[in-house]
Amino acid sequence: MIRERIQYLHPFADLGERARETLLQHARTITVNPGFKLHARDEFRNMIFLLEGRMILASGRHSAMLRGDADEALSPLFTTHDYHSHAIAASRATLAILDRNLYETLVDDSSQDNVEVSEIELSDLEGELFRSVYTHAYAGELALPQLPEVALHLQRALQDPDISIANATRIIEEDPSVTGRLLSVANSPAMGSHRVISRLQDAVARLGLERTRQLVMALAMHQVFIHRDSPLHDLLERLWRRSARIAAYSCVLADQCEAADPQTALLAGLLHRVGALPVIAEVARAHPDHTPQDLQRILLRLEGLVGELVARQWELSSDIIEAIRDSGGPENPEAQVLTDIVRIARAACPQDTEDDPLADHIALADLRAVDRLGFVLDDAGNLPAIETARQEVEALIRAVV
Repeated sequence: MIRERIQYLHPFADLGERARETLLQHARTITVNPGFKLHARDEFRNMIFLLEGRMILASGRHSAMLRGDADEALSPLFTTHDYHSHAIAASRATLAILDRNLYETLVDDSSQDNVEVSEIELSDLEGELFRSVYTHAYAGELALPQLPEVALHLQRALQDPDISIANATRIIEEDPSVTGRLLSVANSPAMGSHRVISRLQDAVARLGLERTRQLVMALAMHQVFIHRDSPLHDLLERLWRRSARIAAYSCVLADQCEAADPQTALLAGLLHRVGALPVIAEVARAHPDHTPQDLQRILLRLEGLVGELVARQWELSSDIIEAIRDSGGPENPEAQVLTDIVRIARAACPQDTEDDPLADHIALADLRAVDRLGFVLDDAGNLPAIETARQEVEALIRAVV
């Protein structure tokens, strides 16, 4: 049904045949029963169309009935920046779900007449990369990074609420490098203690089991990011350093606004671009002659999607998954606090170079999240909250880099 209808749906009518076929390869249809509900805030990555049946569209105090055979059903249920509407099935209904990121990649936003981009972009390196990574990701064939053994074992062991500090210590001791770094963190000024400890078990006791779990995950992540034999080693190093700085900013911001756990914010900051790793690996494997511009566009389109796959495979908490998936996408006024914190930290982190394809280009003054969390910018548009904690920030960065 979607194949017959797609040429009439807005905004697909002007797409060429090859571009529509690419969309169809990744489209899906679902049939829902009366009472099934969709929220616009949860579906910003999708374009959803009513093919058959009836849906009630509601926004605030206004509502309207939509029928699958009406002209209005040729447009998506929710617009791009709609975070407040919802739709409820009034009868058994069939919905078509198409990926918004894929559509935006198929369309050259700067083109004059919305021409078929498959002839302009999908025939070059960028198009090949996008199809390869996207297809492998959804087919479950993309090589996702594996969680280091020590982090995996500790993650599983801590599911037992009665685990002892001694048992946790024995697991961490499996990785000497993580052990050494954990001792360093436990003795850092950020922990606020002047008594130096030398035993790992004492470090775990000082940090607490939950903070230990998060720090072990963070410290083990260095092994995931850095591959000495990768032809893109320098790029991965830059990504890790930047992620470490954003993690430190996230930790400090969470502590100052008291709206999220600082150690969870630290972990979310470290992992917020973990989805870039499989994408970069695919580029190095299949297209070693890439350009920074090719890579930047692919990362912008894919890393949130792939990052969510990695995060779910690692069984991370839902708030960290959202921060990984959404902190680089369109700003959602109903986002969780952790997502807003990481988004602000990304904007506050200085760029290494103007042409760094991994840098974020957004001004803090343009983020509504700054006001939502109660932060105030100085006259230069910077965050005094970070500047006043500069010593703590640098100590956190040294702990994880």
